[in-house]
Amino acid sequence: MKNRLSSSFELGDVVVERNTGAGRKRVGEIVFITEGKRPKLRLVELVPRSLSPKFSGNFSKLRYFSTPQENCRRLSILNIKKRKVFQLGDIIRHRRYGTFRFGIIVGFHHPDGLYSDSWEKGYNGKDIIECVEISGRSGLPRKRDSDGKITKFEIGPTHVKLCEILPMDQNGGVRIKDYFEFIHS
Repeated sequence: MKNRLSSSFELGDVVVERNTGAGRKRVGEIVFITEGKRPKLRLVELVPRSLSPKFSGNFSKLRYFSTPQENCRRLSILNIKKRKVFQLGDIIRHRRYGTFRFGIIVGFHHPDGLYSDSWEKGYNGKDIIECVEISGRSGLPRKRDSDGKITKFEIGPTHVKLCEILPMDQNGGVRIKDYFEFIHS
């Protein structure tokens, strides 16, 4: 049984720690394996939604943890659902009732007014997304209302898609890829 345990994990495997009574399961990537009577794994802690590394404090150091091998199970990355991870500055397309509007994400806020962790960690799936409305054509200019103020809108995660941006060319500034396909579909 000892040989089976020591060969069950390899460096670079992504594992999830079984519930140890602390109320949460940590996800990590194996960076070191110790041997002995009770083998342990040294892991870099990962964000469960995006599998990106977690940092401590002021984003200067990676967050590590150790746990016995019997407390872990391998995480099948194929089973992780690809989630929409919106971040500040992303260009999005919102489709509702057959019309499109494009925007740049400028903020997140919780529907109940609570603190939102989406600012630091990326979109958490619950918050309301605040956007500045833009035109999808050359240069991505901001839209303005009749008073000359920049128009904003707030949306949830449904009917929202990230847009791919093309660099500047001879036709002008940056623009949204396949813009006219969105409009005519």
